[in-house]
Amino acid sequence: MKKITILLICIIVVSVSTFSQGKLRISGFVKEKETGEVLIGANIIQTETSNGVASDENGFFSIIVETPSEIQISFIGYATKTIKIDYNKDTLVQIYLEKGNQLNEVIVSSEGSPKFNVTKLGINELSLIPSLSGKADIAKGLQLMPGIASPNEGSSQLLVRGGDIGQNLYLFDNVPIIHVNHLGGFISVFNPDIINGIEVYKGGFPSKYGGRLSSIMNITQREGDKSLFKGSFNIGITDAALTLEGPFALKNSSFIVTARKTMVDALMATFTKLSDANDFTVMYGFHDFNGKLSWKPNTKNSFNLNFYQGDDYLHHWVKLDESYIDLTTKAHSGINWGNWLGSFKWNRVISSKLFMTTSISYTRYRLRNKSNFEISDTSQTITYSEKLQAIVQDYSFRSAFQYKLLKNWAIDFGLQSSYFIHSPSIVYKSDLDVQPLANTIHSSESAIYLENNFCLFNKIYANIGARYVHYYTNGFQDLKLEPRVNLNYNFYKNQTINFSYMNVNQFSHLIFTTGDIMNNELWVPSNSSIKPAGSNQYSIGWHGEFLENRYLFEVNAYYKELYNLATIKEGYSGILGDENWQNKIESGGSGTARGLEFLFRKNAGRIKGFASYTLSNSTRQYDNINNGEEFLFDFDRLHSLSLSVNYDINDKLNLNVSWVYQTGLPFTPLIGRQITPYTNENTYGSNGYYEVFTYGDRNSDKMKDYHRLDIGLTYSTKTKRRGLPVEWTFSIYNAYNRQNPYNYFYGHDQSSGIYFNTDINLDERKISLYQVSYLPIIPSFSYKVYFNENTLKNDNKLKLARKQKKETERKDFDGSSYIKNRWGIKLGYTILAPINFLRMRLIRHTPFVYSLETNYGFSNYFTGGIYLGYSQIHYQYNQFNENTQEWEDINFNEKAFSYNAKLNFHILPLIIKKAHSKCDLYSTLSVGGYYYIKNNYFQYNTGVGFAFYPKNHLGLYIEWNYGNYLGNSFNVCGGLAFKFYNKKYHTKL
Repeated sequence: MKKITILLICIIVVSVSTFSQGKLRISGFVKEKETGEVLIGANIIQTETSNGVASDENGFFSIIVETPSEIQISFIGYATKTIKIDYNKDTLVQIYLEKGNQLNEVIVSSEGSPKFNVTKLGINELSLIPSLSGKADIAKGLQLMPGIASPNEGSSQLLVRGGDIGQNLYLFDNVPIIHVNHLGGFISVFNPDIINGIEVYKGGFPSKYGGRLSSIMNITQREGDKSLFKGSFNIGITDAALTLEGPFALKNSSFIVTARKTMVDALMATFTKLSDANDFTVMYGFHDFNGKLSWKPNTKNSFNLNFYQGDDYLHHWVKLDESYIDLTTKAHSGINWGNWLGSFKWNRVISSKLFMTTSISYTRYRLRNKSNFEISDTSQTITYSEKLQAIVQDYSFRSAFQYKLLKNWAIDFGLQSSYFIHSPSIVYKSDLDVQPLANTIHSSESAIYLENNFCLFNKIYANIGARYVHYYTNGFQDLKLEPRVNLNYNFYKNQTINFSYMNVNQFSHLIFTTGDIMNNELWVPSNSSIKPAGSNQYSIGWHGEFLENRYLFEVNAYYKELYNLATIKEGYSGILGDENWQNKIESGGSGTARGLEFLFRKNAGRIKGFASYTLSNSTRQYDNINNGEEFLFDFDRLHSLSLSVNYDINDKLNLNVSWVYQTGLPFTPLIGRQITPYTNENTYGSNGYYEVFTYGDRNSDKMKDYHRLDIGLTYSTKTKRRGLPVEWTFSIYNAYNRQNPYNYFYGHDQSSGIYFNTDINLDERKISLYQVSYLPIIPSFSYKVYFNENTLKNDNKLKLARKQKKETERKDFDGSSYIKNRWGIKLGYTILAPINFLRMRLIRHTPFVYSLETNYGFSNYFTGGIYLGYSQIHYQYNQFNENTQEWEDINFNEKAFSYNAKLNFHILPLIIKKAHSKCDLYSTLSVGGYYYIKNNYFQYNTGVGFAFYPKNHLGLYIEWNYGNYLGNSFNVCGGLAFKFYNKKYHTKL
């Protein structure tokens, strides 16, 4: 501490000596002129000098300049603005930049200090990276950067520099959000339509951030357009999204709301209800809603009100009527998980030197598993219900100050306080007279922080600070001092080296339990037996920019020490609903993580992109796991390589190609097996035996390497009728259909079963290692249209024009619909593969079916054609062997080919009497067969479909079908549709 004090005194002396008369401070905000949206990271530079700063997450900046002089303000995609400084006192300004349609690229550069251990991706760059849903996904873009990885195939969760998933702090407009994934981790909860900027700290956290060990993801939301009401609508294969924004009732105020919702909920329930004798229904869906209200009564004050709510839900119902014994069974189970978030924020410019941000917030995360059961006959009805819940609530207050003391010295300080209510296990069971106690735990976490940002000799940039944290819960308290040091040295123009050190602590632990699509994350607080986790982290790096900043190269090395880690004990599958959950947590773990990161980026030209590589190693150690020996972290990957290339083909077309390579995840290998007595006797009174596996050291073997190629194409155009901007996004996930491992398991070609004799020859029972793969090649698409109040005001004119056009079409109508004499081709792909829900064979076969269909319109309402399909089947079922008296697992993989004759009845021609239509609604019936294992099987399907043709010949379609494809099942498929006309009958086109 004495050394730090001496250093700070030196800073003051140097800074004061460099501050002279003829200089003043210019503070203010940088915003977009059209919408009033703040611009984060805009460059403010005093011309003909190296003096410059960047706007922060509030668009705020403060710079000391000579007077008279000029400052230049620039931001990518906006016209650069220059203003004269001839004031005689410190001044607060508002700077508005206009979007620039620049023919030639303009690059503005200055000497400064780049941010190390920080990853930034703009929302425009993220929107071009291919994803599973065909829409922008924050997590998918960040996973391509060095030091950031995904735990499993397709997951939107993040692992940062060898840390756990629960060691990342997600801030949504500076408010913590607890659960960040939909669809079991495949889609993130962050709607890209409301995001302004993203900044991820992988290390070297500023003192204002704490409470997590691995990363800080700071996500800022947009403010609504203050001048114009506008919005957008987006639809893809997973969900539909709507965004609305515009001026609010108060002067200088605006609002923005976004909403997303899955579209297959009701369809999934309907088709599963139709299958399997009407006794089984399944429904899954998710939704989220964001809202933000902004008000700026004057130049010094602004207020923001934020709201978020999102939920996932999985429900299934069973009804069995056994009429021969007058017995009826009904059952329902539902799983819900999601967040509520609300916050109020006040920004105030107290003076040209002092800026304040104060906020209060409430966040709640809830996981609920609810089930009901009813069985009845002619004499009585028996009912049972159960509800298991886990809830975390966070009430927080934050106040942050930025004080620009001198030209080369700025101080950030503030305080934060959070009050938590943890309920890890809330249980209700209808058959209990006395319900278990909820076991609610109250805790508080408060912190004050101070950090100094200063520059010496225009070469050394330093951030030195500390964070002091107090934690309290149920008689247990802890005090932590967290020092932070971040030093940059600019040894040459645009060449910087960095050193950083930080100590961080985490007072809540994320415990993972087993689960599939349902959420499996439970948060538990620290106490006297589960100590707060901590980490010491060191990093050193070099950052270089070349050829006028067109090329960037960065190298970072890091080392992390982790201690007091917690996980679930071996042998337990879950703690939800368990009164003694604390006894099932293994605490006191330690770990290390070390790595070397490389990043190369090309920032200019029609071809842009980046390449990243990470060499890393991460380990864990617990006293009661793996015999107390150190083992590889479950998600350790030695090598990770990512390439992303973005090519602007022209003003309308953009191509993005991403390739990922990673060495395989660790797994625990099998080293032996043995015979173990079975305690229950059979009907003859003799004891049974069964075989058990013996495993080696934990995570001592590796799965095969992971790699995949993703391709995305974005096409920007305008609608014909209204001229609305439109974006079509097409993407292919895993383009060369790599079967990457999700996990490994061991098994026999026959079930291990129970034996009633000791003459078991283990050598005859071959053990095989099986790989589970979930995501093959998956094409997807999305359609997004933008609108505003000017286009809506023209509706009356457009309606009149369309009416006149319809009158003309009626006069030209030759009596045939747009179906007759039309050829059509459909290239399809299953969105939801055929599933037999009664048997719950969710991986009954590999989930992809490719199809080609050709149709011809032989009347005004009917088309007929041929359907051809291809699928790869992974089939599994149990069969009892009479000879061995054992149940056997039958497994096989086969190629399957489908062929059908199709008859389609088109509904719209009955309603719309016109020669051409952009929409097509139809029902379909197909009869044919499928061929696999050298046998032909009868097949039929019936369903409904919808097609949309934004272009005359090219469109998209989606169909919901039910039939006997590999057993009673339903499927949802979609793809591209092409229609061709006979000019003899359809001369208009």
